[in-house]
Amino acid sequence: MDIDWGAVIIGFILSIILGGILAVIIPGVGALLGWLIAGIVVGYMVGGTAGNGAANGAVSGLFGAIIVSILLLIFGTLILGLIGFAAATATSFILIIGSLGVLIIMAVGGAIGAAIKG
Repeated sequence: MDIDWGAVIIGFILSIILGGILAVIIPGVGALLGWLIAGIVVGYMVGGTAGNGAANGAVSGLFGAIIVSILLLIFGTLILGLIGFAAATATSFILIIGSLGVLIIMAVGGAIGAAIKG
């Protein structure tokens, strides 16, 4: 199982863009659909087995959650000081726990994309 970091970064960017756009167009399920499509793209890019696509899709979803958590901590602290840091820390823990859903959705999408290509 090799992680293709180029595909992971593209999947991360696509998950933000597609998730945001489709969440506005289709309230409720649009973000989930955007994450699934981003996972499919990652899986298609890496190819190989469905497990390889799922692993790359999952890493892409986890990467997004970690980046958003870090940005929350930085900007929360810069804007509101210690109170912002405390609030951003609590939010980051919740975000990391909630990212398991995104991780699963993007892993399923990665497996589908790899199966389509292979």
